[in-house]
Amino acid sequence: MAENWYPVIDRATCIECGACVEQCSHGVFDKSSPNKPEIIYPDGCIDHCHGCGALCPTGSITYAGEDTGWTPPNSQASSDCCCDSDCSCGCDTAAAVSAVKDLNIDFLYLDLNTCERCMATDETLKEAIEVLSGVFDILGYQVKLNSVNISSEGLAEEYRFLSSPTIRVNGADICAEVQESDCADCGALCGDSVDCRVFVYEGVGYEQPPVAMIVDGILKAIYGQKPEEKPYVMPENLKKFFAGLNSNCGCDSGCCDSTQPYNNFGSEQGMKTMSIYEPAMCCPTGICGVGVDPELLRISTVLDTLKKNSVTVNRYNLTSFPQEFVKNEKVNERMMDEGVEVLPITVVDGKIVITKRYPGNDEFIKLLGLPAGILPGSKPAKAAQSSSCCCSGGDCC
Repeated sequence: MAENWYPVIDRATCIECGACVEQCSHGVFDKSSPNKPEIIYPDGCIDHCHGCGALCPTGSITYAGEDTGWTPPNSQASSDCCCDSDCSCGCDTAAAVSAVKDLNIDFLYLDLNTCERCMATDETLKEAIEVLSGVFDILGYQVKLNSVNISSEGLAEEYRFLSSPTIRVNGADICAEVQESDCADCGALCGDSVDCRVFVYEGVGYEQPPVAMIVDGILKAIYGQKPEEKPYVMPENLKKFFAGLNSNCGCDSGCCDSTQPYNNFGSEQGMKTMSIYEPAMCCPTGICGVGVDPELLRISTVLDTLKKNSVTVNRYNLTSFPQEFVKNEKVNERMMDEGVEVLPITVVDGKIVITKRYPGNDEFIKLLGLPAGILPGSKPAKAAQSSSCCCSGGDCC
């Protein structure tokens, strides 16, 4: 058996003949779905076995971990093309080979400073993505990991959040159902008993999901159909958690005093949710290269300071997170009406509060309800420069 060797199916060319399912005797495929191959036990595959791939009539099966130079013997790709790599005959081969598809992975959590479940899941998710990197390359997927601190009821509503932590692949939860158990860490944060997710894998429940489970979950989400979206109702468990954050942190050590770091003090005023939607940039912060815009440098410094004090501001630029601009109807409408010139847009608790510029330091304090002194002295806000990134002109690389 192999840990990092298993078949990968190209759904675009698979004709669902069932030959691979019938041929494999190691439990890699779901026998209950003979005409639609589903990989349910990748670890069962024999190291460097090409049995199902050699049998596939359309060459739709390749292998994660392939290092032998083997190629599908029945592959149809580019066999009928008259061109070399610079295809110019009008066939679809070049487009098919070079097409890159987005694979959006959402990691949604309540806390990454105290909760062991969230912190461990964050680490194992990153390991699983690394394990699957070869598969993503073969299938032409570009992975976009979107980590979101669900710190308010408004954000829970926006992401249809059911339990912490949650991993979704292109909108599909890798867990078929929600199972939970008492989480002492999150309970300490809100001063009440709170349940967090239990990950069930091969009949065993884990508070900290194993890498193999996340790998299997991502593969199933890629190959499976997206589940039907149901009306969202926030679980009472989450309402209790947010209510606890907004009343008191449950401690008697003075940690909620406004002179202390913002770990729990937001309990008195209510933690607000801020998201900033930015123009296209060639890196997440826009402070790469030479000629760095001081306004973007200020914003990065402010957000780093807030993060160190357990205040998360979601930051989306048009290059890296285009789906977020579509997902937020109000932001999408403003961009449709005014174009990209309306960016950056600042949203607080679902409402657009600032457009065409970033908040000043004093505005961050006011909009988020922060204590005075948590940020360096405020300065007048100014419009971001379009040439702030490492590119020149209006078309960012």
